[in-house]
Amino acid sequence: MDKSSKERCIQCRLIIQDCICRDISAFWTEHKITLLTSKREERIISNTGRLLRCMLGNISPVYVGKKGWEKEVESEIARTDYTPVILFPTPPVCDGQKIIEETGKPLNIFVLDTSWRNARRWLRKPVLMHLKKVGLKTAPPSEYHLRKQAGGHYLCTFQAVTLFMTELRTKGFPSVSFQIHEKFTLWVKSLARERGLKITTTPSYQIGANP
Repeated sequence: MDKSSKERCIQCRLIIQDCICRDISAFWTEHKITLLTSKREERIISNTGRLLRCMLGNISPVYVGKKGWEKEVESEIARTDYTPVILFPTPPVCDGQKIIEETGKPLNIFVLDTSWRNARRWLRKPVLMHLKKVGLKTAPPSEYHLRKQAGGHYLCTFQAVTLFMTELRTKGFPSVSFQIHEKFTLWVKSLARERGLKITTTPSYQIGANP
């Protein structure tokens, strides 16, 4: 039996003997994440948005293309307990920390969990066009070696969100960031082994470090 046909964990999607879900309890962040994804994307084993949902608690998916998805987005945007923004790296972008200071409220961060090509297309959808766009102040090289990226600093969903949480100085996040990053590294390495890939690079940052 080859590895692709072996039983997999329903959460992290690794083969059972490599499962990283043990001792994971989702960390509840003050900022909400609205994960814009698709059923097709979610079925991909190397999808990092699904992994992010195992690690963070204040997160909910919206499936783009599913009937009524725009209404779900509108409902999230209309919430009064958060300030809605969309995370995307291309300029111009607003400073997320300044938005928090100006509004006095945590953020509802809309995250495009899809390929870069699709993300650019989704960004132009009418329901999303008027959201303030936020980005990372620094973008280290990608540590995601499983799917080809458009550029060295084009980060996967997991890495972009966890870095952004650090830059926002999210309450309590530094205490769990090392474990979160360690689990992500193990997950990438396990899937790389399945594909016969060798990862020789050394992680260039810690997500708990100061931005």
